Amino acid sequence: MDEAARILNKTLVPLLSNYLPFFITVLLGWIIVTKYYSDDKNQKQKNEENYSLAADDGGGASSSGSEGNKENASPGSRTQLSRRQKKNKVRNGSPPTGKKKQKKRHAVLRQYTKLNLSDAEIFDSLRGYTLSPEDLFLLGYPIENRLYPGRALIFKNPVKRFDVNAKLFVPNEVYVDLLVHNGGSTFERRTESGVHLKNPDSDKSSEKKCVRCSKTFFISPEGEYLTQEHCLYHWGKLQRPLSGGGESHYTCCKGRKNTKGCTTGKLHVWNGLNDGWNGPYDGYVRTRTKKTPPPDGNYKVYALDCEMCYTTSGLELTKISVVTHDGRLIYDTLVKPESSIIDYNTRFSGVTAKDMAKRTKLLKDVQSDLMGFISADTILVGHGLENDLRALKMIHTTVIDTSIVFPHYYGLPYKRSLKSLVHSVLKRDIQCDNTGHDSIEDARSCLELLLWKLRKDRVSSKNFDNDLNLQ
Repeated sequence: MDEAARILNKTLVPLLSNYLPFFITVLLGWIIVTKYYSDDKNQKQKNEENYSLAADDGGGASSSGSEGNKENASPGSRTQLSRRQKKNKVRNGSPPTGKKKQKKRHAVLRQYTKLNLSDAEIFDSLRGYTLSPEDLFLLGYPIENRLYPGRALIFKNPVKRFDVNAKLFVPNEVYVDLLVHNGGSTFERRTESGVHLKNPDSDKSSEKKCVRCSKTFFISPEGEYLTQEHCLYHWGKLQRPLSGGGESHYTCCKGRKNTKGCTTGKLHVWNGLNDGWNGPYDGYVRTRTKKTPPPDGNYKVYALDCEMCYTTSGLELTKISVVTHDGRLIYDTLVKPESSIIDYNTRFSGVTAKDMAKRTKLLKDVQSDLMGFISADTILVGHGLENDLRALKMIHTTVIDTSIVFPHYYGLPYKRSLKSLVHSVLKRDIQCDNTGHDSIEDARSCLELLLWKLRKDRVSSKNFDNDLNLQ
């Protein structure tokens, strides 16, 4: 033992005395570096929380539609958090993809960059794609008649296949000779056919047709469901085989035509419209002409998309998203329906009961917000925009409908879906999530389709002019 102690004394003690300071220095350095990276990681998480919050408040909670106010600050701004922002602060458990998704929503569209035009030039060029007053009438857009100022009329064409250039019908006791257009001006349309349609609003029948299963059901004038039965339906579309042969089948379950539905709904639902004339309706707002025209003639271009749910009154608004001419989000909010909700239509709207339990706006508040930055001459872009304007209860006549700009092969009333258009034209996929559509993505996609069309038409026009010059 003494020999072992002597050996350790001669070897280990000198070794420790020589290298102990080195080991202590390394240990302290490791502790300092670990603490530094730990603090840095916590700071990054905190910054990401602030970023997510700023991105969420960038347009979703806007009460005025203005791009310059505090709630609409650009994503990632380092300003001090407001009381409301602290209250709605995003937790650390937020999905890591949220930051990228918000960045994408606020990014400028590629087609806008490729156009390389000023905003005023884009506005002026897009005016050639707007729908005519006759098209608005025939496609079911809310319109205003001089006999019913401040009230809306909606025409639902009962013909299964029609042409926008066909003669217009004149409904019984509702004259369309003078329709209010573009903030107060009128356009004349004289009829030669003498054909009359009955005004369904004069028929107080409570009989409705389910838009899902086509069964008849009854609702009282007060909105009470008299028919209490489940709805068995196919949520997918009836699709023809690409080869042209064989039977058509539903995209939801591959079931053939006339087979029993694959999905059960709580009750039957309807969209709120009958064939022919509907209205006149109260509660609609009409966009107004600006008192002072903009110096460059640019009244702005916005694309919007709405999500709706089924209520006792038909389809009602639950969410709206608006993007600017270059694709940046300017307005995004949930909306509380006025009537009792029958079906949230989550498969397509993406809106759930949990969403509606959050902070929502009333329709009249949304109308007030939109009227703050949309004038009668502002160009609104959308896909099947008549549905959105009906849900918003807004009369606006300066619109571009991408379902008309990119017509279906078989013509109206067939329309290509936004999903198929984006896939074939822009070569990308949207609406892939089984939790429903994204209204921001849909609005941006509509706008990008239109800008793509404008860019291609400008190229074709230049080539045509060059050919004429060569001749």
